[in-house]
Amino acid sequence: MVERVEVDLRGTQAFSGAVFRYAVVERVARSCLGHGVAFLAFGFGTANLRLVLDGDEAGIREVLRGVKVGTARAALRWGVTLGRGTHVRTSSHDVTSAVVWAHLAPGDERGPLATPWSSHRDLLGFRYASFFDPRVVRQRVDPREVHARCGGEALPDGWPPPPAAPHEVSSLLRIAAAVLGVLPADRRCFRMFVHLSRAYGLRTGDIAHALALTPRRVRQLGAQAEPLLGVALTTAGHPTLSRVP
Repeated sequence: MVERVEVDLRGTQAFSGAVFRYAVVERVARSCLGHGVAFLAFGFGTANLRLVLDGDEAGIREVLRGVKVGTARAALRWGVTLGRGTHVRTSSHDVTSAVVWAHLAPGDERGPLATPWSSHRDLLGFRYASFFDPRVVRQRVDPREVHARCGGEALPDGWPPPPAAPHEVSSLLRIAAAVLGVLPADRRCFRMFVHLSRAYGLRTGDIAHALALTPRRVRQLGAQAEPLLGVALTTAGHPTLSRVP
């Protein structure tokens, strides 16, 4: 069941800040993953957050509970007061209309691409964020139609963007290993693989799955410096050098 969810966060003074908003969306993504709910769209208004979720009633209820509890705790740490959260759920089988509803939340008169505070840029391929995977919703809506219904003007030249990575995940892992002279199963190449994959726009979840690591460990590796990343990028982009074991 596809549901539109509106969360009232008017009591949170920090709600307009980028750090707080990113943390909220990451919390939504984690909660959806943990409860088997598809995260189809989001949009921040001045005092509310609109979500489009697809899952059973119990799963969506648990997602909202986890997001509200975590957000309240974060607000307390920041010394702000979280208003009484409410949500209005409306069943909708028209996914396109639901996504448009979420993407209109920021209310930017310059158009839906003018703001980072919805999943519109993700849907159209202009952002590759760890907190939102647009692949599921792209199978169910036409990005051009969503853009038009949100009042978007002509898309930039070159749309749709080319795929983020010209290599499969396994290929990037083999390139990372070859640069260091080890086998792909050798953990010494994992940090290189994380940095290389991120440079090609791969998501934290996909990287973690490829290495059989937790997303937290992937983020830790990504936070460490990788001095040979330039060599790996050159190798990956060269038709001859990219021939690796």
